[in-house]
Amino acid sequence: MRHPNAAAKSMRPRLMRRKFAMLATLAVTALMSVAPASAQTTLKVWLHDHPPRVAIDKAIAAEFEKANPDIKVQYDVIPVGEYGQKLLTAFASGSGPDVFMNSILLVSQYQSSKILAPVDFAALGYADEKALTSQYLTGFDGIRFGGKIYGLPIEVSNWVCYANNAIWKEAGLDPEKDFPKTWEALPAVMEKLTKRDANGVPTRRGFDFLWPNRNMFWFVQSSMFHQQGKEMVDPQTGKMAFDTPAGSRAIQYMYRLGGPQYGDSRADLLGGRLGTECSFGLFGIPQMKTANLSYTIRPAPRFADAVSDNGFDAYAFYMMVNARSTPANQKAAWKYARMYIDRSVELFDKAGLFVPRQEVLDSPGYKSDPGIGLIVDELKKAKFVPSIPGYDQVLDILLKGRDQMVQGGQPVGSVLPGINDEMNTALARARTRAGG
Repeated sequence: MRHPNAAAKSMRPRLMRRKFAMLATLAVTALMSVAPASAQTTLKVWLHDHPPRVAIDKAIAAEFEKANPDIKVQYDVIPVGEYGQKLLTAFASGSGPDVFMNSILLVSQYQSSKILAPVDFAALGYADEKALTSQYLTGFDGIRFGGKIYGLPIEVSNWVCYANNAIWKEAGLDPEKDFPKTWEALPAVMEKLTKRDANGVPTRRGFDFLWPNRNMFWFVQSSMFHQQGKEMVDPQTGKMAFDTPAGSRAIQYMYRLGGPQYGDSRADLLGGRLGTECSFGLFGIPQMKTANLSYTIRPAPRFADAVSDNGFDAYAFYMMVNARSTPANQKAAWKYARMYIDRSVELFDKAGLFVPRQEVLDSPGYKSDPGIGLIVDELKKAKFVPSIPGYDQVLDILLKGRDQMVQGGQPVGSVLPGINDEMNTALARARTRAGG
């Protein structure tokens, strides 16, 4: 006869097995409940610092996460001076952000290094390229390679000239009537705006180029080439064309006005120490108003015998997607880019960034200042500044030659042939590295 507790004892192993089975089921259920979080896509967004834009960036990131709960936006804002190098370092290591922006000057370098993903129209929510580009006045020429576009313009700009009305009035001049139309006439007018001490040293300048900005020289030179009907980078050979009459004329002209020994011309205009500055675009208007500066906007001068009626070259900042990101991240990146460009009016009103879309042209902010229309009229005439692989290396050589001529006093004819050869060597090396 079995002991009364025998049945109970014999049931214990079965009960224990059932408990273990239940615990195992609960454990699997618990693991499944956290699986979506571990599978969440993290979208890395790197943008350079532009204080008026950062608050908009953060709002877009939050809105995107709300609309896409399976995607986490990791937004990093990087100081302007560090941004380009940080991107290059990250790309060289095979990492980097999923979404980033940068200037037209570097897109050829990115493209030749196979960093850029072509635009995914479906992810953007457009039927095809025409459906996207028809929304824009301009901007895609600088991001088109092999018949495909590789980014979205989030700022398209060109430079015009801003006159400090108080300084012009003090000199007995009216910028509306007296602003010079030609480069040849500019020096004499600017001298009337200049003040000098007993030793002849300027205490207030009438005009200067933005010498502290290394890209300025590239923009101004290319613009002057274009006015002469020439290209700084020969479209047939792909080689630099500085050792030409057009290059010599453009560089020699810049000798006549200021130089690298002077400070930031933008800051000097806003601070009342400069009569005229020609490196602001639309983004200059809110800065003039913040500085309480009475200003007049005028077109950039042309050469008296200009073949082309263009002022300064156009440039753009593009939002681009990393071709090395996973397909899921690339799709998320283009969705994010669409949400970004759909805030174009806000970017214009609050950050001074001109996205040339119809809703911006129709907005009250666009129509609020007559100078805006003048700038956009100039933009329609502008040619895009050239973008080349190895841009930084080529520009370093060009600036070395500039300093030999401007500060070292060496004749243009003795410097240009050597630096033109050096630039072409660097350009060929960059293309070879990229396999192009």
